[in-house]
Amino acid sequence: MSAPAAGTIVQVTNWNSSYLGSFMTSELALAEAVRARFGLSTHFVLAEGGGDEPWTAELDAAGVSWSVIPPGSGAAREHLRRLLVERDGRLIHAHFTAGDLAAADAARSAGVPCVWHVHTGFLGYSLRQRVKDLWKIRHVARRSVDRVIVLGPALAELVRRRGVPAQDVVMIPNAIALERFAELPSRAAARERLGIDPAATVALALGWWPEVKGVDLVLDALAALAAAADAAAPAVTGLLVGEDKMYAFIDERLGGEDPDWLVRSRFVSDPAWLYAAADLFVSASRHEGQSFAAGEALACGLPVVLSDIPGTKLYEQAAGTTTFASGDAGDLAAAIARLAGMGEGERAAAEEANRAWAQAHLSMQRWCDDVCAVYEELLAI
Repeated sequence: MSAPAAGTIVQVTNWNSSYLGSFMTSELALAEAVRARFGLSTHFVLAEGGGDEPWTAELDAAGVSWSVIPPGSGAAREHLRRLLVERDGRLIHAHFTAGDLAAADAARSAGVPCVWHVHTGFLGYSLRQRVKDLWKIRHVARRSVDRVIVLGPALAELVRRRGVPAQDVVMIPNAIALERFAELPSRAAARERLGIDPAATVALALGWWPEVKGVDLVLDALAALAAAADAAAPAVTGLLVGEDKMYAFIDERLGGEDPDWLVRSRFVSDPAWLYAAADLFVSASRHEGQSFAAGEALACGLPVVLSDIPGTKLYEQAAGTTTFASGDAGDLAAAIARLAGMGEGERAAAEEANRAWAQAHLSMQRWCDDVCAVYEELLAI
């Protein structure tokens, strides 16, 4: 850890992914904005295992400090309380859900503002988890949380229904690190790296949480397209990216033998390689707040298939997107076929429109400005 500066924003990120991703890239951009505008430092609290990832070197290089939250609710609360004291914490900002209660407790103990950041909805979880989330909103957030940031209108309505006062809910869509996708690797090089036929039509999907991300729907849709393939509409190759959980999920569904139309990949440190290899992107999620990956695909100019869930509504504004009925593999197959069959001129127009839309709506500058406005109000700077 670096030495504490005069005044710190504590970001409880709960991040331990194997890659930095758009989320932590956004957090680093915010740390720089906080330093420039308010003269405050940033301390990141990572999830268990996060401290072992190579991207912590990027945190060190950016001049931010970080720690790993200990297991157990009591230890987590004590860790955050100690951080706020030792680093002159001025505000604590908790992301996702694992650190929400500990952050609210630490903020109340230190007498500083607390922000909760809701990145996904409460649907699809177990009954026990949903009851816990309802209790957190009604009995903790109302008393101990100053602002709840949500990604879109559906999540705003959800947290309001659960008891958060409307004036405490702030809607700020996610941003994308657009500069990472300004220039993509060549398609030929990307496909060679990933072992994909240079002539294939490739649909990319990310399946790190396979049940929620709809990996079963993607597999069924691609199988249907392969069964109906002919010279006029050849099979579409699916590039599915994930880790052990996705691999096990696919093995169980396919019996351990992949068809010709499927290519699997682990996540790569630079996702631009994945988008460069694809002709279109598929977001088959059954629920989520706002897909970073769909935004990244638009920033890369790819046409995008979206499930018609509330978390995709923002992206439906982009010209190069199409939707399908969530949970309907047949409808997904038809949507993939529509985008796979785009002509060269239509594809070029969609690429230009999607890149322009991403620049206008998903910039990091806009996101940092909006979050800093929340901080400025709470800190009375």
